[in-house]
Order: sequence, then C-alpha cells, then structure tokens
Amino acid sequence: MYDDYYDEILTVQEMAELLKIGMNTAYNLINSGEIESFRVGKSHRIQRSAVTDYIISKRSNRNQ
Repeated sequence: MYDDYYDEILTVQEMAELLKIGMNTAYNLINSGEIESFRVGKSHRIQRSAVTDYIISKRSNRNQ
C-alpha cells in the first residue's frame, strides 16, 4: 500500500554513489537544503525522487 506513496529511500552513502560525489559534498547538499532529506534517529535518509528533482533543477539552470 505505501509503495504507491513512497519511492525508494536512500542513505547518504547511496546518494553519494548515485551522484558520483564524495560524502562531504553529499552532506553539504543535504545541510544546505539543495537535496531534501529527513532524519531517522541521527541518520539522514533521502527519497530517490529528491535526488531526481535535484538533477532536474541543475539541468534546468544550465539551460537558462
């Protein structure tokens, strides 16, 4: 049921690997709010769609 509402959840390391960036850059993107995240305890989690939104916004900015 919830699979229809929530897409894949990533760890910061998985997000960094997906974007091919370092962990410091990944945390900077999260802490700046450029990539939306939420916390589970002390750990950040990121919806895959938030990463997709970030990529789209960067591509849009490049084309302007």
